[in-house]
Amino acid sequence: MIFLVLCTPVLVNAQTVPNPTVRDTVFDIQQRFLEQFTTEELQSMTPDQVLDNISTEERHILGTDFVRFTVNVPVVVSVIRDPWPVEQFWLSDLGFQKTNLTAQIRYETEWDVWQAEFPAGEVGLGVNGIIDGGSNGSIESYAIAVAPVNPADTLEISGLYHPSYGIDRVALDQPAWADESSRYFVSLPDELRGQQSVQLLRARRNDGQLINFSKITQYPSSVDPDQIVLTLGEDSSRSAVVQWRTSDQESAGKVVFQEKNRFTGFDAGDDYLSASSEGPVLIDSPRGDIMGEYETLDDYPGGLLDLRPEPGNDPVVHRHIVPLRDLKPATSYVYAVGNGEDGGWSAPQEFTTEAADPEAFSFLYMGDVQHGFEEWEPLARRAHRYTPNARFIVMTGDMVNRGPERDNWDAFFHASEGVYSEQPLVPVLGNHEYNGVEPTLYLNQFMLPENGPEGMVERLYSYQYGDAFFAVIDGSLKGEDELARQAAWLDQQLAQADTTWKFVAIHQPIYGSRPTQDEPELREAFLPVLDRHGVDVMLQGHTHAYLRTQPMKGGEVVPEGEGTVYLVANSGTKFYEVGGFKEKYGAEPAVMIGDLATYQVFDIDGDELRYRSYDVNGDVVDSFSLEKAASDPDQPGEEPVPEADGDSGGGAWGWPVLLAFGLLLLARRGART
Repeated sequence: MIFLVLCTPVLVNAQTVPNPTVRDTVFDIQQRFLEQFTTEELQSMTPDQVLDNISTEERHILGTDFVRFTVNVPVVVSVIRDPWPVEQFWLSDLGFQKTNLTAQIRYETEWDVWQAEFPAGEVGLGVNGIIDGGSNGSIESYAIAVAPVNPADTLEISGLYHPSYGIDRVALDQPAWADESSRYFVSLPDELRGQQSVQLLRARRNDGQLINFSKITQYPSSVDPDQIVLTLGEDSSRSAVVQWRTSDQESAGKVVFQEKNRFTGFDAGDDYLSASSEGPVLIDSPRGDIMGEYETLDDYPGGLLDLRPEPGNDPVVHRHIVPLRDLKPATSYVYAVGNGEDGGWSAPQEFTTEAADPEAFSFLYMGDVQHGFEEWEPLARRAHRYTPNARFIVMTGDMVNRGPERDNWDAFFHASEGVYSEQPLVPVLGNHEYNGVEPTLYLNQFMLPENGPEGMVERLYSYQYGDAFFAVIDGSLKGEDELARQAAWLDQQLAQADTTWKFVAIHQPIYGSRPTQDEPELREAFLPVLDRHGVDVMLQGHTHAYLRTQPMKGGEVVPEGEGTVYLVANSGTKFYEVGGFKEKYGAEPAVMIGDLATYQVFDIDGDELRYRSYDVNGDVVDSFSLEKAASDPDQPGEEPVPEADGDSGGGAWGWPVLLAFGLLLLARRGART
């Protein structure tokens, strides 16, 4: 028997892409199914029902056009496939028979081998599967081996379509697919060894999926407003921004508001103020951003399912954004959102503007949520309940797991309903807001201060509140030029900040808690700026634990008040291991705790900063205070005492609790840092 054996993979020039391609056909079927069937029908659909609802031409394309190649002699084609998913429908269409042969690919169980003979000419095989793994569908892509029927023939394979498919040989330790070198054959029957293999792309294994192919939101939109979120205006003493969601059936967006001490209701004839949107922001699929510069579905290197990030049961919504201006400083307002018609308003919400001159205020800080929103909700609501006078909430990124997928945001907003509608959200971009593509959905949902550098507006921004300055930067923009531009902007912003306190927020930490994760390029870019301008506290996330450093400057521990305190916090249910801090950074952390979800409270009062970190039970996890001026020796300072339902904290506590907490904290530090 003579085989053409190639020792290294060869990519064959692609043929002209036919029209329609498998991807075009599958995408069209998916779109038709979304319009034709209800969510419940789509989720319960069987493979036979799928095949009954596609045309003969579509079945032929899905069954023969996923991979095509030309052979010069009659051949036996072997399809090596995962045995547990439903068999590919086209195997029987093309006359394949199951053999007694088995093969194994690294990380997989033994796979079946199916074989069929083909005459010289073009060979076409079908999609990996039409259903997903969750419904016993096809997860792993099949592998292909080809041999001449007559062992004396010399086999030549040409005309291989797709451009990234490859030709190799079937052998132990040889990859089964062109794009996954770590998954190679670990067991092969003698009959297949040395045959030529046509290598598919493992990334395209779900290209034929027609069951459970669409994201489903548990919280679809309606004509009634929901997901009401406040963000800070250009001047927090005189402005605020309100944004909310409706279905695409509602295009009108209006806010009615009134000073709380004058509020009697928003019924017709009452004395209230109003503002309207300039028109809704259409939130649909970010497919164009995901595709990037690729012109066709077939060019896109990722999976076809990646191009359907919008919920199939709620694909298009309207986002209404209304800035409120000319407000009075230090004033509480009641407001509602709706379409401008009587009876079409949301429930009343409240917010308070910043004082004209710096006054004491509190704010909240939380780290990653990402997923597990049902478990995160009690923490978010406790923070809101026990700190009702907090003026805003800084969220340091990864608020959701997959930023382009709106069902993630729907769950996040549902869990925080009534929180960000009264305490403005100060969001920071995390890597999961990007999730490999532009953070278009994030940017379209929020109106943020537009004082960032060109090309980074609303990704970077700054604001002043009371006697504190805040800057938000983007740790996902790590190109050399991007970091230089961010550092220059931050340098300028901090130089102009004439405030007692300075904060900077970023997602990826300058100093982190995870031993296997580090961001040296961020330290190189930003540490000189932070040190030069005496930033007091850096708010961070990303490493899914709790961390507080000692004051740091120039990469070393310095006395209190002479350096920056770096915090990492996590508010969700995903945790990473902690450790290795001293080995990486040459200093011991002040506190480092794993497996803990927390929220943080800052109280700013003139020259004094007070900080506490709480868990979901209201127990104090950590606390510290900073002072910019020496205390009066006749008036010694006291540890802050939060009220049970006051303006900060998680419950009442006096000196016995403080003493017990201090002893507990010392024990925890010794055990967990």
